[in-house]
Amino acid sequence: MGKHQCHAICDFFGSFGFFVQFVLAVLSFSALIVKRNQENPRRPMKVFQYDVAKNGLGACTVHFMNIFIAMQFAGKEDPCPWYFIQILFDTTVIVYANFVVLRWLEKVVHSHFATDVSSGDYGDPPQITRWFHQLGVWLTVVVVCKIGITSVEYVFKNPLAEFGAIILAPLCFNPHLELFIVVVFLPLILNAFQFWIMDSYLMYSNELHAKIPSNGLSTSFIGSNYGSNSMTLH
Repeated sequence: MGKHQCHAICDFFGSFGFFVQFVLAVLSFSALIVKRNQENPRRPMKVFQYDVAKNGLGACTVHFMNIFIAMQFAGKEDPCPWYFIQILFDTTVIVYANFVVLRWLEKVVHSHFATDVSSGDYGDPPQITRWFHQLGVWLTVVVVCKIGITSVEYVFKNPLAEFGAIILAPLCFNPHLELFIVVVFLPLILNAFQFWIMDSYLMYSNELHAKIPSNGLSTSFIGSNYGSNSMTLH
């Protein structure tokens, strides 16, 4: 990272690191509780629990991938700038990529395996087997998209490392403050929005699935059956 190299290193796996990650998880999922309270009509509780569990497992997978990528790219230097870069990509490019790939993969699975994995449709009553099928599709989506963007990051590794180091330079000599800002404060804002968006296209929508073209590459965010105004931020 050149002249912006930090001599203090934030620790994801220390006691403080585990604490801030727990705080991040609680606050991020709280955003989904707020979202459900604004839905009209609300999703049934069982359906909501399935949606949240699917969203959460995907988020946990990406979170630990982010930590691994940050530590690998940083080497012996501070990994926090790289974690910050992962968050920026996760809450911008990858949100859109996840949506497009999810709808495409749902179409592929339905066409080739005669299995309906329409996200959020668990049957009536909700069936755990459908949830597992959808979870497999969703985890495939988030991992593939993450690997794809990480490949791009690797190509531009040096300028991205310099960018992250410059942004966090005022914090790097206080590793606890840096860790809190990077893992809790910034993600609280960005991840809460990301969870809100992802929940909106992981929940079931008759309109959306009816309007997916034959190639599966629909790029329109359509309101869900459960609260057509669920995308509105208040």
